[in-house]
Amino acid sequence: MSTMAKDDPIPVDDQGLFFRQIVDSSPALIHTARPDGYLDFFNPAWLNFIGQPLEKVLGWQWTSFIHPEDVEAFVQRWRESISTGEGFEGTARVRRADGEYRWMLHHKLAMRGDRGEIIKWHGSSVDIDGQKRAEEQLLESTQELQRSEAYLAEAQRLSHTGSFGWGPDTGEIVWSDETYRIFEFDCGAKPTLNMLTERLHPQDRALFQQVVDRASQTARGFEHEYRLLLPDGRVKYVHAIAHVLRDESGNREFIGAVTDITERKTAEEKILYNERELRTLIDVMPAYVGTCLPDGTADFLSQSWLEYSGQTREEAMGWGWAGALHPDDADRVSANWRAGLDSGEPVEMEFRCRRADGTYRWFLDRNLPLRNDEGKIVKWYGILFDIDALKKTESALQMREHELLSIIETIPSNLWSLWPNGEPSHLSKRFLDYFGVPFEEFLNWGWMRIIHPDDQEETGKAFACALETGGLFNVINRWRRADGVYRWHHTMGEPLRDSDGKIIQWYGLSVDIDDRKRAEETLRRSERELRTLIDVMPAIVGISSPDGKLGFLSQSWLDYSGQTTEEALGGGWASVIHPDDIDRVLANRQAGLASAEPVEQELRCRGADGVYHWFLNRSLPLRDDEGKIVKWYGFLFDIDVLKRTQSALQMREHELLGIIETIPSMLWSVSPAGETTHLSQRFLDYFGVRFEEIISRGWESFIHLDDREETVKAFARAISTGESYRAIHRLRRADGEYRWYQSMGEPLRDPQGKIIQWYGLSMDIDDRKRAEDHLRDTRDKLAKASRLATVAELAGSIAHELNQPLMSILANAQAAKRWLKAAPSNVTEVDSSIERTIRDARAADETMQHIRALFKQESFVKQDVRIPDILNEVVRIVQEDPKKRAVPVECHFDECLPPVPVDQIQVQQVFINLIVNAIEALEGQQVAPLVTLRAAVTDSDRMLVQVIDNGPGVHDLEQIFDAFMTTKEKGMGIGLAVSRSIVEAHGGRLWAENNQTGGAVFTVALPLSHAGLATRA
Repeated sequence: MSTMAKDDPIPVDDQGLFFRQIVDSSPALIHTARPDGYLDFFNPAWLNFIGQPLEKVLGWQWTSFIHPEDVEAFVQRWRESISTGEGFEGTARVRRADGEYRWMLHHKLAMRGDRGEIIKWHGSSVDIDGQKRAEEQLLESTQELQRSEAYLAEAQRLSHTGSFGWGPDTGEIVWSDETYRIFEFDCGAKPTLNMLTERLHPQDRALFQQVVDRASQTARGFEHEYRLLLPDGRVKYVHAIAHVLRDESGNREFIGAVTDITERKTAEEKILYNERELRTLIDVMPAYVGTCLPDGTADFLSQSWLEYSGQTREEAMGWGWAGALHPDDADRVSANWRAGLDSGEPVEMEFRCRRADGTYRWFLDRNLPLRNDEGKIVKWYGILFDIDALKKTESALQMREHELLSIIETIPSNLWSLWPNGEPSHLSKRFLDYFGVPFEEFLNWGWMRIIHPDDQEETGKAFACALETGGLFNVINRWRRADGVYRWHHTMGEPLRDSDGKIIQWYGLSVDIDDRKRAEETLRRSERELRTLIDVMPAIVGISSPDGKLGFLSQSWLDYSGQTTEEALGGGWASVIHPDDIDRVLANRQAGLASAEPVEQELRCRGADGVYHWFLNRSLPLRDDEGKIVKWYGFLFDIDVLKRTQSALQMREHELLGIIETIPSMLWSVSPAGETTHLSQRFLDYFGVRFEEIISRGWESFIHLDDREETVKAFARAISTGESYRAIHRLRRADGEYRWYQSMGEPLRDPQGKIIQWYGLSMDIDDRKRAEDHLRDTRDKLAKASRLATVAELAGSIAHELNQPLMSILANAQAAKRWLKAAPSNVTEVDSSIERTIRDARAADETMQHIRALFKQESFVKQDVRIPDILNEVVRIVQEDPKKRAVPVECHFDECLPPVPVDQIQVQQVFINLIVNAIEALEGQQVAPLVTLRAAVTDSDRMLVQVIDNGPGVHDLEQIFDAFMTTKEKGMGIGLAVSRSIVEAHGGRLWAENNQTGGAVFTVALPLSHAGLATRA
């Protein structure tokens, strides 16, 4: 059955019938059209495909079966072919009889007449739906791959993270575009290890090579950071991480990521630098700074305080700083501080603090409260100024005044992508792990649920604006983590557009900046607290650039000078300096800038009221890690009151010094350590030298050589014990003559009893000394003559009294001898003679006792005297003998010893005898000789005086007191017997003992009252 139009002019013959039957029976979709494009024929296959009769598709009706999205373009191209006569080829979707659209490939060729005119169009349509769908699937796969690649590239770009592959076995290296951008190489360059090494910072190349070598040898993943040194001198910080894979052949390949962390490193260094700068500012301040909570517990102390006190930060916090207070100041300081906390008023006080070496120094403490907008105290700021030098100056001047008046003061980010309408299309694992939910549950949540309520409105506006305008999405907000904790994040997102500029995807990342945010907040708080501290501290602070240009002045300067900030920073600060000081101050400042050394000077500055005040200026440089000055910090302390006080005290000192020079003695003062601090003009005139020469030569060099050692010992003993200094010695005058002087010194103590200065004078006693020496020589001669007469008298008495009993003893002994020689011996007579010898010996002993009794019955005059005075005089007399002077004699007397009633001359002879015996007992000993004198009251009625030596000791402690018993070659054996007699005549006792450590102790016990003395009838 023909499907040609009934009015078709084409003739039909047998051959035509043959071809028509082929066309009708062909499974191909064949059609024809007139020269004007009117379709006039569709074979049965076509009509069966669309399920329509011929009359429904003739002409241009067939276009209704073309897919609406394809028909316009398809018809347009068909009309172009009709007008040009060129063949037509195109694809379009055609609706099948069952309503399904299938892709068809359409061909149309023009049949021309003899003259070349188009007389017919012949066309065919081939079903290419299967092929088309395969192409679409391939296209979708390709687009998905491109989208994934775009997502990865965008994620890498936003997070500054590139990827790489490295095969150590083949040496091949593959970089992503972002990796090229990080290393700043052209994408056409083939990456190599040498190329990468050349771009590394020279200091990091060795470490990088170690990482490469270890990874290549061990086939283990690696992670490290290094720096890039770019051609323009910039430095980048890079973090690299990789793990190893193996292919089927066993070849290794490292797959990894490299992240540009320069911004993070820069931010960290900026925070550290700012914090270090603030810390350094506090640490270089010539004062100790601290802050306290409203309850008074310390929560910050500057490093300078820790270095001063030797405390650790943990020890000093809270109330631990109070442990460095002087015990005498602690209660007062604590009471004043608590009173200030209760009243909320500023607290100012002075007290002493212990340094790490145990030394206490004076400080001025000022504490000011910081209040919030409601007037509530939120912090206390305190500053300690070391005023020890001023206190010492003040104390010294006051002391001097007192003394003179009295003649004695891996990509670390959450990645995400969104559809153009804002719905999430992908969330990274790190993103989902952060919130602890799977992707589907997060979609049900909605992203607003994860944002802090205070940040939702601003975040929503920014997100809506980005979706509406297609601009960059950039917001900082807080996200709630899976554990419920909110952390700060910085979220950035950009759209991905197609070739027509249409947004097809949003890519972004969120970086956890909570630590940085908190660090920034801490830094801002520190800066705010520091600025508040500077404004409230009782000092003026200024900051200058390295060239000296002023960049900051505290509010206290503006309040004092009455200048505005612009006036002061513009150079006006110099206009308030006193005209007499300006040149010196500027010269010192320029010298400090040139030498880079700290500057300290005093100057006068005019206040807003026109009055000049004295200030102490200290300027200190702040240096970076390389030692280069980055800033100058200057401080002004008002010292006007101290200057006026110092001037008044100096004037008073000058007046008192004038008074001192009129005293007819040589005055001097020394430090607690014994260093000379002052010599009167009379002192210097006597020696004929300057003060500096006495200091350099030493005052000892002006003392007579024979007196020098004893004087130095006495002075050292006074310095070490704090006892009064007394010495008699000869001093060389400027003309070379030695004159006798008596020197006396007393310590000046502070309220706590600590010696703060020694003051003394030296009086000329040369004339008195010569008279005393003459008198002493005369007295010694008389004593010697008296002793000789006494010995002679004693010898005569003994000879007379003992002659008869001794002769009887001799006769009886001779008789006994004869009786023994007789034959036989007469034992009875011998026994009788021995009895008579014993009798006569007892008679001799009784005679000796009588003589001793006679000594006891001698009358003597007793007076109350001080035993230390007698012993000191005895030591002096003994040591006048050059042979006795070499043995040192130490005296240890109890304080406030009561007087003792004795005959001073006789008791002196007793102690002279005991001390001389002790010195002579030390001759030839191996140990260093030493004699010690002790005096103490043992009970209410007697005093013990001991003479102790470190010699060989006494063999027989009782026999040594017997008459004529001696251990010396030239001794008479009378001294100790006579000494015991004298002591017993005073109602006392004399006995000897041996020391366990060597040497002997002779003890004299004397009664304290006359009741214990035996008096002669």
